[in-house]
This record gives sequence, C-alpha cells and structure tokens, in this order.
Amino acid sequence: MKNVIITGGNSGLGFETAKKIAANKDYKIILACRNAEKGESAKQKIIAETGNENVESVSLDVSSLDSVRAFAGEFAGRGEKIYALVNNAGISSMGNSGVTKDGFDLVIETNYLGHFLLTQLLLPYIEDGGRIYSVSSDMHNPPRGELVWTGAENILRTGGESRQNYSFSKLFLIYMTHVLSQKLKESGKNITANAFNPGFMGDTNFMKAGKISGAFVKHAMADRYGDLDKSSSALAQLVTGEEFAEISGEYFDRSVNTAKSSPLSYNDGNAKELWETSLKCVNLEEPSI
Repeated sequence: MKNVIITGGNSGLGFETAKKIAANKDYKIILACRNAEKGESAKQKIIAETGNENVESVSLDVSSLDSVRAFAGEFAGRGEKIYALVNNAGISSMGNSGVTKDGFDLVIETNYLGHFLLTQLLLPYIEDGGRIYSVSSDMHNPPRGELVWTGAENILRTGGESRQNYSFSKLFLIYMTHVLSQKLKESGKNITANAFNPGFMGDTNFMKAGKISGAFVKHAMADRYGDLDKSSSALAQLVTGEEFAEISGEYFDRSVNTAKSSPLSYNDGNAKELWETSLKCVNLEEPSI
C-alpha cells in the first residue's frame, strides 16, 4: 500500500486528484485538511465513488507552523513510509490578508512556508522512489506588475506590494522545487521533486470565480486557463505513472508535459537565499537529506 498525502484534499484540484489516485486501490490517500468536517465529507465521497476504503482525513493547517509540526509528529509516530507528498493547499489574495501568529504574510505562509516546513519534516519518511509535487501557478509570472526581489525575509513577512503575495508564494514553490531537487540528487536519494501548474480554473471555488470571469479568462487568457478534470488527471498521472519516476526539478504546465517557467524562477541566487532564510524562519538547521 502506497501512502499519498495531499494537502487541501477536500475540494478542487486536491479532491479531484485524490479521487483519481484512489481509483487504484494500491494507494492509500491521506487528506490533510484544515477543516475537519470538510475533510471527513471528502473522505466519504472518495470512498463511495472509488470503492477504495483506504482513505483518511487528518487535521492540518498550513498557515500554522505548530499545526504542521503536529501533523508531521503524528505521522512519524506511525512508523510508515510516504510514497508521494502533494503540496496543494492554498489561498488566493482575494479576501485574505494580514500576518499569521508566526509573523509571516498569511498567503505566503499558507501557500509556501507551511509546505516548506512540512516537506522538510516528512523527508525522512519518503520512501525510495518517492515523489514530491508542489502546486504552483502561472501567476508566479503575473501578466501585470513585474515581481521585484526585495529580499527573501522581507517578502516572507510582508508579501511584497499589493496582491503580489500570491505570485511570490507560487514563485517560492518553484524555487523550493529547484533547490530540493538538486539537494536530493547530490545526496543520491531516489526521490523526485517537481512543480505543477493547474492553470486558472473557473470551475473551482478557489478564486470564487463566477461563470463570467471563468469564461473571460478562457477567452482572453487561454494560455493561463486550466480545466479541472484535465489538470487533476495530469497531476494524478504524474504522481503514479512509472514513466515519470526519474524526472525531477521540472515545471509541468496543465499537463504531463514539462514547460519553462518565468525567467525570474531560474534565479539561483534568489532560490538559495529563500531556502536558507526559510530554514531560519521555521527554526530548522540544514537537513541531512
């Protein structure tokens, strides 16, 4: 039985991906959800629709470092291995602002820093041949307002200007993927790390996008529009397909095909600064991967 942990697996991309993976009963799905009631409901729906009873919901709020540590500690006590970790949970900048109790931008801690800590804490339990997928977005390269690097710690705490905190959070997941993939390769670990862009999906409640806005994006920004069924099918295939076992450090764009991310996302200096700053912010030393 292969354990697959999906954060934010109670709705949208996370739920549909979990359901598609659960259709294969060789996999056990662990839905890591902030809302216990919604997590339990999602669990029951997946079991009913797939017949796979190896589905569970566990409490996790990635906007809280204490919650991340509690989740990782609970899993460590099981004595089990992880086949795949899907860092999917996230919030948009719309209606979400402020600073968490940990002192970081709410959107950035939820989308990135909580997942950074989760990944570090769970690395010792990821099995040989395991996979890590972080759900980024094409908004890591916003169509308007070029991202300006003002230092990793400053951005982690303030989110940058205006609504750029969401874009930075998704850029940071790509940076994390690049550094993590390289460190895993250097250590000889047979674990892959990749980023996935599902595109803007008007048929989810993530952006609370109505039919008009979804239709507008599909028409005016076709290169950024994503279909929920297609994107979740692609992510499920990337997680489970044998043909992707040795691909690491890549960015997949709404499909099982790799693509180039933004020029800024390949800035090694920024990526290394972010990695080191993130370790300091979550009170970890450089892990012995």
